[in-house]
This record gives sequence, structure tokens and C-alpha cells, in this order.
Amino acid sequence: MNQILSMQTQGQMPNSKNQKQKKPKKEKQINYGRPSNKANIVSIVRVFCILIIIFGLVLVGDATYGIVSSKPTQKDTIKVTANPIGSQVTILAIGNMPLKSLTYRWGQGEETTVQGNGTVELEATVQIPTGNNILNMAVIDYYGNKSEFQKQYINQQNDASKPKIDISVSGNMLNIIATDDTEMSYITYSWNNETPTRVDIQADSDNKAELKTSIEVLKGENTLSIVAVDADGNTTSRTEKIKGANKPTFTVSANGTNLVINAKDDEGISKIEITVDGVTTDTGDAPLNVKEVEATQAITPGEHTVTVVVTNINGLKEEQSFTATL
Repeated sequence: MNQILSMQTQGQMPNSKNQKQKKPKKEKQINYGRPSNKANIVSIVRVFCILIIIFGLVLVGDATYGIVSSKPTQKDTIKVTANPIGSQVTILAIGNMPLKSLTYRWGQGEETTVQGNGTVELEATVQIPTGNNILNMAVIDYYGNKSEFQKQYINQQNDASKPKIDISVSGNMLNIIATDDTEMSYITYSWNNETPTRVDIQADSDNKAELKTSIEVLKGENTLSIVAVDADGNTTSRTEKIKGANKPTFTVSANGTNLVINAKDDEGISKIEITVDGVTTDTGDAPLNVKEVEATQAITPGEHTVTVVVTNINGLKEEQSFTATL
């Protein structure tokens, strides 16, 4: 009896009254890509529009980058010279079209840029540092192309002193004398900030420590600017106001057997000289210092060669030569 019960317990069948039978699960229906309602359709359309906008922006960005990063198709031929004079170097860039800029620097130092001014030439003069130096230059041409140049310079500066400038006025001429302890290179001068005129030391000069030049004094009050540069690049500048006087004026007339000279000057007459047939008489060595002077010279009847010279207190002279017949 016990054995039979044991067997039934181990292998008993389920009782329909005590245990409910499970119902099979209903399989979910899979919707392959088909929207179930209108809300889903709107969402998909929105996502698709956003993707189209993003794609369009990417295309526009690529096109813009292509425009900005494109290189010029044309290029100018640039010529650059850098000629040293003493301890200075003059950079000259020349193109066929107007240049945009010239940039230069010593070694890895600070850059200096000369902007284009609508011309085909750009120029700069710079001091060469002491020692062994590399000058780096770059030119941007009309089309935006950049051309780079490089040159080496050695400056063994032995002369540290600056040149000296002296000026003096003689008549209507102004004398400029620039001197240096060792050797002069050149001087420049200009009236009233106009374009300077340059005078270089002559290669065959017997005294290269001195440079002289003479220029005509302008009438009225004017500003003269002078720059002296020695062979080592040391520079001295001087600016002076120079008052240039007018030359005197005079007339000559005959009164009987006398020649009558009437002279005038705004500053004052200093001297009158009259030469008749090679014989000279004058008003003397003492300056007259008057603005109007009348001088008389007696001559014999006949034909004579006459020269009259009138000098004012500034040393300016007016001269006339003529034939007088009395």
C-alpha cells in the first residue's frame, strides 16, 4: 500500500480540477516599416527634412571653403634688391603690377610692413645690427601671391661717432659741410619737406672724412633739412630756417657827361662798383646800409664799355654790362 502511494506521488498526472491549463500566448504582430498612425508619419517627415537641411549646410560649407582656400591663378614677377651702404641696407621691391606690401625682419625679430601705395615699387632703408645677421623679406604681389627672399649681412661697426654738419651762407649760396672721424657716405638736403636731394662721397675723393656741397638759397623764409650719414651708418640730422634775400635792383641813366646809378634793395645796399673801360671805382669798403642809393660817375665824351655791380648787405649782387656813348 505504501509503495503504490509512493509511485503515484512521483508520477501523478495533473488534475484538471486542481490545476488550470495555461492558454497559449498570442503572438505580437510585427509592423515592417508601415506607420501605424498620422503622428508617426509627421515625425518621420520632420526627421527627413532636418536631414536634408543638414546635408545642404554641409554642401554650402564645402563650397565656401573651396572659394576661400583657392589660390590665385595669376602671379606677378617680383624683383627684390637689398643693397648695403655702410651699416644700412636699402630694400627695393619692383613688380609689373602695383604691389600690396613689403615685409622685412632681422632673423626671428619683429616684422615691419610697408603697405603698398598703388605703385609698382616699394622701398625701405633699415639699420644693419652689429654682427652676423639674416634679413628676411616677403612681398605680396597684386594677385595676393607671397614671394620670400633672404640675405645675409655682417656689420663690424668700428665707428660709433656721428658725423657733424656745418652750414654757411655766402651771397645767395649756402654751403653744407659734413665731416666724420673716419669716412662719410652721403648727405641729403631738402627745402620745406620736399623730396630730398642726395649727394654721395666721390670714390676718388682725397678726403673721404669730409663731404661738401653748395646750394642756392631760396627767396624768403624757408626750412632746410639736412641728413649726414657716415660709412658705418651713423646719422646726424639738422633743420634750420633760412631767410633768403632778393637781389638788389638798379637803373643807369646819363646826365651830361655823368652816368647816374639809382640802386634799391629791401634789406639795404652795401656797395656800388662802376668799371669804365677797365678802370673801377666804388663807394668804398664801409657798407652803405641804406635801401636806396644814387651814385654818379663822370666819363669823357665818346663810346665806353661800362660794368655796374651793386651788392646788398646779404652779399647778393646784381651786375650789368653795356656800352655807353656820350
